[in-house]
Amino acid sequence: MDLHPTEDQRMLQDAAQRYLAERHPPAAARAAAARPLPARLAQWREIAGQGWPALLAPVSQDGLGLGLREAWIVAEAAGRHLLSLPLAANMAVLPTLCAAGAAGPAAQWAAAMMAGDTYFADAVPRPDGSAFVEGAGEGVRALAVRRTGARALRLELLAPAAGEAGLDPTMPVARVRSPEVLESVDLEAGPETWTLLRTRLRLLRTAELLGAASAALDAAAAYARERRQFDRAIGANQAVKHRLADDWMALDDARLAGVAAAVALDAGAASAERDSLFAPLLAAEAGRRAAQNAIQVHGALGVTWECGAHLYLKRVLRLAASLEAEASRSELLERIWEGAGGGLAA
Repeated sequence: MDLHPTEDQRMLQDAAQRYLAERHPPAAARAAAARPLPARLAQWREIAGQGWPALLAPVSQDGLGLGLREAWIVAEAAGRHLLSLPLAANMAVLPTLCAAGAAGPAAQWAAAMMAGDTYFADAVPRPDGSAFVEGAGEGVRALAVRRTGARALRLELLAPAAGEAGLDPTMPVARVRSPEVLESVDLEAGPETWTLLRTRLRLLRTAELLGAASAALDAAAAYARERRQFDRAIGANQAVKHRLADDWMALDDARLAGVAAAVALDAGAASAERDSLFAPLLAAEAGRRAAQNAIQVHGALGVTWECGAHLYLKRVLRLAASLEAEASRSELLERIWEGAGGGLAA
């Protein structure tokens, strides 16, 4: 399995990093909860113009027909720059919308998303009938996907909900007690469709988490080179540089696991679903540690609002909570063990 990026993938990575550095500075992330709808839609149109939402959509329905490897690159760049739009969720759900057919409401939702006319907040239905909405805001409708049977999914378009700054102030969220369903589509689909949707979303959230944690690590390393105590940079101290080196190794291990899972999924490998369980397990632990250590390296400055280190930590914590809400660490380990056992039995 070749995990090295191709020339096209390197160009995609450079383009994503360059665009987000110029068009989504830290000030935009800080003000995400109060950002007006016209400004958010204008940025979404620019992102759609880059083709990112349509990366995983089939060419037959005006998508780019690329793989999760390319989507991973964009999601990681979005995390690194604390993008305050739910890009990863929209990329993950778009192929499911396309699978509903070339006509009907789902096709209209997909076309509007790819054209840059709108984006959808990500709604997660709860057992009590409520929904947790990520990327919420005035005028932003949400999409929820429910599994209603062994071979059935329901796509629900929910009314907008006012967003607010939760744990992560760079991504507006909402808790809606009784979501209003504006429109729904029932889709006949096998269990593999649901599994593929959840796997894509799991890996793209992992990529976003690693992007935020890597940005925190880079900021900590830069500060350790600049900040001087006793006439030398604090990065010269073993207690600092060894910790930063350990964080780099842990994040790189998680990234390699995620890229390997993305490549396996694109290749249709039998091990793809099991491979996708390693990355969030490694990323949640490594990401939290790297972001927390970044604040410690900054010292007293790290706990101030002016320092951006806390924004990376909060993004990492929110994404880790989202990943662990779907499957806890013990559940992931159990599923990995069961998958390995099945492979040995075969």
